[in-house]
Amino acid sequence: MNFLDNYSSASLFDEMLDDQLRVREHWQPLLERLEAMSSEELENKQAEIAWHLEDNGVTYNVYNDPEDNGNRPWSLDPIPFIITKEEWKGIKQGIKQRAKLFNLILKDLYGEQKLLKENIIPAEVIYGHKGFIPAVHTLGLMEDFQLYFYALDMARGPDGKMWVINDRTQAPSGLGYAVENRLTMNIVSKDLYPEHEIKKLLPFIDEFKKLLKKLSKGDISKAALLTPGPRNETYFEHAYLSSFLEINLVEGDDLLSKNGALWLKSLSGLKPINTLLRRLDDRFCDPLELRSDSKLGVAGLVDSLRQGNLAMINPIGSAIVENIGLNPFMERICHYFLNEELLLPQIATWWCGQSHELEYVLEHFENLIIKKIDRTEAIQTHLVKKLSNEMRTQLKNSIIKNPHQYVAQEEINFSTTPFYANGKIEPRNAVVRAYALKKSENYTVMNGGLVRVSSSKDALLVSSQKGGTSKDLWILGEDETIDMSSIFNTLPYVDVSIHTMPTRKAENLFWLGRYLCRTITTIRLIRYVVKKMTNFSRYEGALSYESQLILEKSLTHLTMTYPGFLDEKIAQNRMSEIESLIKDKSKQGGLSFTMEMLFNANVSIKSLLAIEAWKLFDKMQKEWRVFIRKINSPTQTILSELDKFLLYLVAYKELVEESMYKEQGLILYDIGYKLESALLTISKARSMLCVKHEKSASYDILEGMLNSCESFNAYRTQYKSSLQLDNVLEFLILSPQFPKSIAYLTNELLEDLKALPKSKKYLSSYEEPIFQAFSSLKLTTVATLMQIEEGGTVYTVLDEFLATLTTHFSLCSMELSKTYFSHYDE
Repeated sequence: MNFLDNYSSASLFDEMLDDQLRVREHWQPLLERLEAMSSEELENKQAEIAWHLEDNGVTYNVYNDPEDNGNRPWSLDPIPFIITKEEWKGIKQGIKQRAKLFNLILKDLYGEQKLLKENIIPAEVIYGHKGFIPAVHTLGLMEDFQLYFYALDMARGPDGKMWVINDRTQAPSGLGYAVENRLTMNIVSKDLYPEHEIKKLLPFIDEFKKLLKKLSKGDISKAALLTPGPRNETYFEHAYLSSFLEINLVEGDDLLSKNGALWLKSLSGLKPINTLLRRLDDRFCDPLELRSDSKLGVAGLVDSLRQGNLAMINPIGSAIVENIGLNPFMERICHYFLNEELLLPQIATWWCGQSHELEYVLEHFENLIIKKIDRTEAIQTHLVKKLSNEMRTQLKNSIIKNPHQYVAQEEINFSTTPFYANGKIEPRNAVVRAYALKKSENYTVMNGGLVRVSSSKDALLVSSQKGGTSKDLWILGEDETIDMSSIFNTLPYVDVSIHTMPTRKAENLFWLGRYLCRTITTIRLIRYVVKKMTNFSRYEGALSYESQLILEKSLTHLTMTYPGFLDEKIAQNRMSEIESLIKDKSKQGGLSFTMEMLFNANVSIKSLLAIEAWKLFDKMQKEWRVFIRKINSPTQTILSELDKFLLYLVAYKELVEESMYKEQGLILYDIGYKLESALLTISKARSMLCVKHEKSASYDILEGMLNSCESFNAYRTQYKSSLQLDNVLEFLILSPQFPKSIAYLTNELLEDLKALPKSKKYLSSYEEPIFQAFSSLKLTTVATLMQIEEGGTVYTVLDEFLATLTTHFSLCSMELSKTYFSHYDE
C-alpha cells in the first residue's frame, strides 16, 4: 500500500522527504517495509503497541481533566523518529557542551558570580527570576553542587539542523517514558523493521545507577526519588524509574530533616538518606526556607544540602538556568567559560531589558513571539500575529512597563515527521528531548530520547497535556555488544519488607483496608435499605414503617452524614437523600466521598499490587465516575449499579490479599480492615439492637443487621431457628468462631499487632486498648448484655458496652498512627 499518496507537509523541512519530495536515504528501508504492509497490518501493530502499554500500566496524568479521569493511557506511534549516527555524533557533542556550560553557569551563580560581576549576564536576568534561590547562595562552591542530569528539547529548523528550544535542568522528565517506549518498540519492531540496527539505551541507564551508587557512597539503599505524589502528571515515570534504578520512591511526608541530615521514616524507625533524585520543583522542596505554603517538600531540606550531608540530582536552585533570558548571552558565556562557539543553534532571542533590543522588538512586534523570562508559575507564549489589536496593545504596554521580564523570539518553521493516524501517514510537528548525565568531568548522552508529536496535522503546539502523542527516537548504527541482563532482563532486587517500608506507603495500606471495608459495608447497607423501601408497600401496618425508619437512621449513623434520616423532613423524599448519600462527593462520610478516599489510597500503593488489581480498579473508577454524574436515576438502576460495584470491590479485595504477603505490608491492610469492620459492626449494632422492639419489627431489624454484614445464611446454618436478639448478639459480638464477630476480630488484631516492627514483650500503647476489648468480651455474657429495666425500652448495658468497645478500637487506631505514621517517639 502506498502511504505517501496524500502525504504533504507545509513545513520547510520534512524528516522523511527532501525538498524534491524524494525519500531521504536513511528513511528508505523503513518506508519500503511500511509500503509492503497493508493498512490493516499496521493498524494491528498500533493496537499491539497500545495493548502492551496498557498492560504495563503506562499512564500520563492530565490536569483539570473535564472527564475527571486524570490517568490517560500513554500513546506511542509505530513509526520511529530516525537520526543517522553521523548526524547524532555532532548533536551529542553539542548536548555535552551545553550540559557542561550550564553546570558552570549554575556553580558560578551560586558561587563566585563572575558572570554578574563582569557583566556577562545582566543582574536583572538572574534576580528578576524566581528560579534564583538566595537560600542556597555559596553552595555552588561545594563539590556535590553539580548539574548531574540535563535534558534539552530540540526540533529541526528550516536549515536542516537541530535547534535548541528549551533546556531542562531542575527536574528533567520523560526518561522513564523514553525507556518504556523503547522496550515496547523492541517487541513490535522485530516484525515491522527487522533489518534496522539501532543504538541501545541500556548504557545510559547503567551509568545512572553508577552515579547514584557513587553519590550514595556505595550504599544505594540510602538513595531515594522524591516525587510530588500520585497526582503529578508523570507519576508513572517516577515509580518506573525508582524501580529500574533500585531506589526508594518517597514523598515529602516520608522524609524528615533532623540535625542537618535527611532521614526516611520507615515502620522500624528512621533510616538515613544521603542522595536524592528530585522530581519536585525547587520552590516546593522546603516549606521552611522556600515556599511556606508547600505541602510537598521537607522542612529543613535546604539545611541538609547546606551541611553537606545530602547530594541532590539536581540541586535546589537549578531552575535558574532554565531561564530563557540567558539565551541572548549564551554565545558570550560559552566564550567566557570554554572559549568555544556554541555547537547547537538556538532560536534568535532578544532580551527586552536592553534599550537597543527593546527598540528592535517594538519595531518588529507583529513578527515575533513574546515570552516571560520567568516561567516558574505559568508558561505563556504569545504569537503576536494571532493576537487581537487590543491584546497586542496590552502586551506591548506590559513590555514597556517591565522590559526586563520579557524576551522576544523569531518565529521558526520547524520540521515535520511522518506519523500514523487513521489508516494513513501524515506529517506532524515533533520535539525531541535528549538526556545527558554527568560522568567525571564530562557528560554522557543517551543514544535515544523521547519524541513528542503534536495532536493534529495542523497543530504547532507539541504538548502531552494538550493531547500529543509520542515516538521512539532511533539512532541508526550498530552498538557494541552489551549484557542486557543487568537491567532489562532481570527484575532488580528491592527490599520490600515491612521494616523498610516508607511511612506514607504503610499508612496508605492501613487506610486502604479501612476505606475498602467502609465502602463495602456502606454499599451493603444502602442496598438493603433501598430494597426495603421498594418493597415497603408489600407489607401492611405501622410495624413495617417502624423498622424501615430504624434501618434508615442506622445508615445515617453508619456514615455519620448528619442530620440525614434523623431529620423528619427527609421522610418526604427518602430516595433523594439516598441518591445524595451515594453520589455527593462533598458529603463527608457518604459513599462517593469514601470512594474518593479509597481511590487515593489505591494510587499510593499501586506498585505493590498485581496488574489485575490495577486494571480492575481503573475499570471500577471510570465506571463509578460515570455513574455518579447521572441524576435522578431509577431505583432499579441504582440497585443494579450498586450490585456491580460491590462485585468489583469484593474482587479487588481478593486481588489485594493475593498480591502481597504479610511481611510485605498486607498485615497493615489487615489491621486497618479489621479495625474498621469492628467499628462499623458496633455502629450498626448500637443503631439497630440497643432498643427493644415489637416482635415483627424486631425480626425485620435483626434480618437487616445480618444482611448488612452478609451473615444471614451463616446465622441460619449456625442456629437453625428464627431470628432472636440473644442469638444475634452472640453470633456477631461474642462468637470466637465466626470471622466477622467482634470477638473474633479482636483476637485476630491481638495476633497481628504483635507482628509489627516496634512490638515489644509487654503491651504497647496500641495493643493495650485491644487487650482491654478482648478481656471485656471474654468476661461478659449475652444475658448480661440483655439486661433491661422493667418497662424499659433501651438495653442500656449493651449500649454502654458497645460504646466502650468503640473507644478501645478508636484508641488503638490513634496510638498505632502515632507510633508508626507520626514517629512521635523519635
